[in-house]
Amino acid sequence: MYPDIELMNLAAIYIIRGAGFARDFTPKLLIAFITIGMVLWDWRRQRRLDYLWVFVCGSLLWAAAEALLTLQGIRDMPVRSLFGQPLSLTLSWVIQGMSEGAFVAVVGLFVGDRILNRSTRISGLIAGVVVLGTIALATFRSRRFLLALEPASRRNLLDSRALLALAVLSLLVIVFYVIRKRWRQRTLMMFGFMVCLGTVWSSTQVAVGGRWVEIDSAGYGYEQAGSLITFSALAFDVVVEIALVYVSFLAIPVLLGLLRQPLPLPVAPIEIAKSRLTQRFEDLN
Repeated sequence: MYPDIELMNLAAIYIIRGAGFARDFTPKLLIAFITIGMVLWDWRRQRRLDYLWVFVCGSLLWAAAEALLTLQGIRDMPVRSLFGQPLSLTLSWVIQGMSEGAFVAVVGLFVGDRILNRSTRISGLIAGVVVLGTIALATFRSRRFLLALEPASRRNLLDSRALLALAVLSLLVIVFYVIRKRWRQRTLMMFGFMVCLGTVWSSTQVAVGGRWVEIDSAGYGYEQAGSLITFSALAFDVVVEIALVYVSFLAIPVLLGLLRQPLPLPVAPIEIAKSRLTQRFEDLN
């Protein structure tokens, strides 16, 4: 269908997950454990709770989002399994919260923090390449489990309720970025790496047939979208629905006063002391 005809008849846009990614929650559980490992490792090495609060906030918010998407009929994912056995909705939401939400935010902060710090920049860049390469490799290796063009999850990208939630979280992130100037470097680096991660994951999923876009054209029913709508929908998903919204998992703990140290890594005690004094001065004003 030509782009202009698509747009004229467009009733809804759906992002589709294929059978391999949507149905099997075993890889998602592994990702959840990897995320917990990063949180524990950073706490052990840096003696801070930054990643823990991002993990908790991301897990809770995204689990709640997945629950609402399912209960309101925005996402249709009828089959969910773990180790080949049927998985309850509640447990599936918890696993999705940790793997699809918290993991992306924590790894974005983990890599971004290390790139920002001069003494860990090289290791941070290596970690970023390893993460992106692993995601791409795992996706291509999983293609043998995919059933071509078999929808396992269908989500309406234009649902007004979902768009309202995205708008609220996006506004929160923008306000956070404006009023908390000393957190901007970490925020931008976290956002940038999440865009890279989302782009690699989404493009490799498309390449192996595990992710695509459909439209509901008036009078035609479901059909695969053209290149313009596909690119626009997936770009919106990566930049807004993933990277921008997931920054809120950092912004909320900071705004609640749970995180008060904007330095990417504790470089030296004197720098930490200076940062705390500056933070107190800002709080008083």
